Amino acid sequence: MAKPTDVVALDCEMVGVGPFGQRDALARCSIVDYHGTVIYDKFVKPKEEVKNYRTPVSGVRASDLETATPFESARKEILTILSGKVVVGHDLQHDFDVLAESMWRYRIYDTSRDLLLRDHDGLRRCRRVSLRVLSEKLLGKRIQNSLHGHSSIEDAKAAMELYKYARSKGGANV
Repeated sequence: MAKPTDVVALDCEMVGVGPFGQRDALARCSIVDYHGTVIYDKFVKPKEEVKNYRTPVSGVRASDLETATPFESARKEILTILSGKVVVGHDLQHDFDVLAESMWRYRIYDTSRDLLLRDHDGLRRCRRVSLRVLSEKLLGKRIQNSLHGHSSIEDAKAAMELYKYARSKGGANV
């Protein structure tokens, strides 16, 4: 079992780049430690022109990216923090994709894939369960309710709380 100092939770928000803004690009990354303390939270300037900010979901506005950290610098900072850690998150494949990094290089706990979490309230029959639903059903916490889009800090904290919940039930094996 991983020590608390070896566990971090990651969440990324994406914007759309490329034709019609259909490809994901990293626009914000937040990382919290085991206790939910924010250890990284930066807006990230994508390498390509942003065509769709997806603000209702991402919470990212054009003004957020004006002085944002360039992608390559942010990527280096983020991967340094993740090195040697158990990385907790929800549907982490998308986060690692926008970081241009293979998630298989890391010890991963993905709340979207843990059947123990879905055993609650008949969620096992669901193919995919959102972070919002898991947080509400298992933690009694409502997240992602802002009219201004998701908060990557809030989502990373929720993923970490779900990791701790699963550990308390004998799960969250990495």
